Amino acid sequence: MRVKGTVAPWVLVLAGILVLAMPAYGEEKHSVSGNVTFSEGEVVFVSLYTPDRFRDFKSKTLPPEPYTQIIELSPEQKKAGRAPFVFMGIPRGTYGVIAFREMKKNLKKDRSQYFKEPVSYYKMIGFSGNWKDIKLEVNKDIQGIEIRF
Repeated sequence: MRVKGTVAPWVLVLAGILVLAMPAYGEEKHSVSGNVTFSEGEVVFVSLYTPDRFRDFKSKTLPPEPYTQIIELSPEQKKAGRAPFVFMGIPRGTYGVIAFREMKKNLKKDRSQYFKEPVSYYKMIGFSGNWKDIKLEVNKDIQGIEIRF
């Protein structure tokens, strides 16, 4: 016999499962990966920029984790002239991929110096300054991006 106003236990279990599952469906997360090729360098910075963060990016700090990777090149990577990168947990959206390399091993803290080093972009080596030239739609896992210095 059921008392009026009570909820069956299976309904509570089902409601709990739905509540716990909601964050998983709330926002799609993807990975973005590829390789940076270079002829020289000690450290490579690879960053994903949103359209807002891209505006006047040279005067801003690098995007925070997980949107920036700092790759301290190993002797093997230097010899091969190639290093992989992967961004995990990236929300669906439009991004631009920008990389630069540091020729010395000192990781600069002074942001104004970053873009005095060699810079490269997804889809091009020389950059026109237009967002549309480097934008990338992340609506699934993206693999095989090549950034060349």
